[in-house]
Order: sequence, then structure tokens, then C-alpha cells
Amino acid sequence: MEGGGGIVAVSLETTVDADDLILEVDSTSGFLDADYVIIGSEKILYTSITATEFTVDVDGRGYDGTEAVAHVEGAMVYTAEASAVNNALGFNIAATADTMGLWSTITIPFFFLTKTLPRIVMMNYSFLSGQLAIIGWFFFAAAAGLIITLALYLAGGRRV
Repeated sequence: MEGGGGIVAVSLETTVDADDLILEVDSTSGFLDADYVIIGSEKILYTSITATEFTVDVDGRGYDGTEAVAHVEGAMVYTAEASAVNNALGFNIAATADTMGLWSTITIPFFFLTKTLPRIVMMNYSFLSGQLAIIGWFFFAAAAGLIITLALYLAGGRRV
């Protein structure tokens, strides 16, 4: 497939109904020429792009078992990679930075501590087997260490 690919997110320029086959966005730069995008929980298969539009496959709405639904103007359109990063973090880092501006220097670390860190600690690492299991233990130990350090810091810790 030709085009960009990778972690890209844009917003819808217009509201779309559940059966619309054209998605207008501010820019398709960085998206593959044909792939799928994610809006909310819906995957949408598209067959081509212009500078500002995705042309959706006739059967492309509700792709991969998702439900085709309407989306409002301003809804974020993600590549699969961007969606995976947001799911792993537990929050949308790009939208947080865009909407919070300078305050994002406070909110992103806060979200990391309150959303991402607990996800790391509670993640099911059973898919890592054999020598890869050490990765799960590393993440667990690092996250637990951060939580303990933060708790000691907040409690006043030991003063030297």
C-alpha cells in the first residue's frame, strides 16, 4: 500500500451518518492510500483518499465486526496504530495536548499516573511466554516501584 501510515489522527470536518461513504477531514496526510481508520469504536475501511477525504468501501462501514454509527463534526479519526497507542496509554495523548495547551504539561503526567500506570500494573502478561516473560516482570516491578516511590513522596517520605 502506498502512502504514509503510522501514528496519525485528524478530526472530521462534517457530521457523518452511519451509511455515509465519504469522510471529510482537515487532511489525509500520513494515512495510507487504502486501509482502515477508527472513529470512536467503529472501524471504517476506505479504498482511496484525496487531500481532505476518505472514500469508504461500499461495505466499509462497521468493518471487522464493529457497528456502523453516526459521528459528529470534530470527532477524531485515527489510524490503527494511533488507536493502539491511545488504548495502551488509557487516554488520548494527542487530544489531551491539543485541548489542554500549556496545561498538558500537568495533565499528561497526571493521566499517566492515574490511567497508564495502573494499566501497566494490572495488565495480563500471560501472552508473554518463555524468555519474553521477563518483560512482564520488568513492567510490573517498574510500575510497582513508581507507585511506592510516589506514595512515599506524598506521605512525606524519609527526610535526610
